[in-house]
Amino acid sequence: MKNRKIWFALAAFLILAVGTKIFLQAIYVPPILMYHYIDDKEDMSKLSLCPEGFSRQMKFLREHKYNVVSLEELVGMIKNKKKIPPKTVAVTFDDGMRNNFLCAYPVLKQYNIPATFFVPTNFVGTADYMTWDELKAMDGSLITIGSHTKSHLMLPYLSDEQIKDEIYGSKKTLEENLARPVTIFSYPVGSYNDKIKQLVIDAGYEAAAATNPGPGKAWNDIYALKRIRISRTSNNLFIFWIETSGYYTFIKEKRDTP
Repeated sequence: MKNRKIWFALAAFLILAVGTKIFLQAIYVPPILMYHYIDDKEDMSKLSLCPEGFSRQMKFLREHKYNVVSLEELVGMIKNKKKIPPKTVAVTFDDGMRNNFLCAYPVLKQYNIPATFFVPTNFVGTADYMTWDELKAMDGSLITIGSHTKSHLMLPYLSDEQIKDEIYGSKKTLEENLARPVTIFSYPVGSYNDKIKQLVIDAGYEAAAATNPGPGKAWNDIYALKRIRISRTSNNLFIFWIETSGYYTFIKEKRDTP
């Protein structure tokens, strides 16, 4: 009788362990981190993160042996249905702010962290935004420049002609200035619909980043990639660890579902 109870307990434990593993695999989403402003204005904007905090986070990724890959490499793994290694993370920036060049880029170089910067082309060289020379200085093996439209307007509210111009026009301008193909896109404010997504595909982009399209959207749709917004709360490295765990997207979507 005692042996039977032991075997029953072991069987129950194995069933629970296997079930937990299957559940965790099902809800896992490779974290794509989304940054905006790296500056000292955390008290003024939820999109700001102090330079010291950003540096601590990049150091955390390296010291804890994360598999930090470019967004393009992650897209390639998803597209080819390759097994994504544990602790894989990609880093992205939206809006093309000059503080990204001054405060984030040196840290990325220091820790050899690849990143993608999404740029609205109409703002290049204007106040507080990166110049073409700065974008060219970054663009290379470590950093990729992608499109964030021309004028950072919410695409679903524009006419068909305006949407096409924002998507196609930004690609053309970036390619002319960077002298290379531009293959990745980011929807302003993460806002898109099926028609917009198809235009992005037709324009020749190989992938597109959203923000968090919601629980009904597949995480492996390479034209609607889910991302995690990093803000001042992530100065707490325990929170940052949760956000980079691969399970934060599931937690957030459950939390935000009415």
